Amino acid sequence: MTQRGVEYHVVWHCSELSSSEHASIVESKDGYRLQGIVVVPLGDLPCHIDYAVSVDHTWRPREARATIVTPLGIREIDLRSHHPDGWELDGMPASHLGDCHDIDLGWTPATNTIPIRRLGLEVGETSAITAAWVRFPELDVVGNQQRYTRLASDRWRYESGDYDFELVTDAATGLVLAYGDDLWQASAISLG
Repeated sequence: MTQRGVEYHVVWHCSELSSSEHASIVESKDGYRLQGIVVVPLGDLPCHIDYAVSVDHTWRPREARATIVTPLGIREIDLRSHHPDGWELDGMPASHLGDCHDIDLGWTPATNTIPIRRLGLEVGETSAITAAWVRFPELDVVGNQQRYTRLASDRWRYESGDYDFELVTDAATGLVLAYGDDLWQASAISLG
């Protein structure tokens, strides 16, 4: 049985995606586990997504699993990092993700916590990363260039392609409380 450390829980709502999510971060002897359930339309179909992401104590991702359920069926995604030897996607080598050091699940702000914690930037510092981005609604995985700038103890600028958002976080945990003005907003949170 795994001994648990601190736990953080949050409920987010995103009007733009018509989604709600309950997510948690749980510390264990091996690192951290981010997990959640998202309810969101996929096109015109009802959908829910169960996901779990494991990272080590330095916030380097080890694996991400997601189960996407619609009335038409179930889709599973299994992404594993064998740093520095590369990635596997659904059990097959994924050489196109070779430069990726982070995981970004496109339906949740939970995975923004990973580079925020891993990078440990001081206010005013910026860092560019490449993430294995599980895109939504496409549900494919691509390498994605991203840039994080720490604006204040609890504020970050996230840039990726056309995306340019300010993230408000809990300064102690790096957990996102607000993602832009009209995307994910925390409506309930427990930090300990």
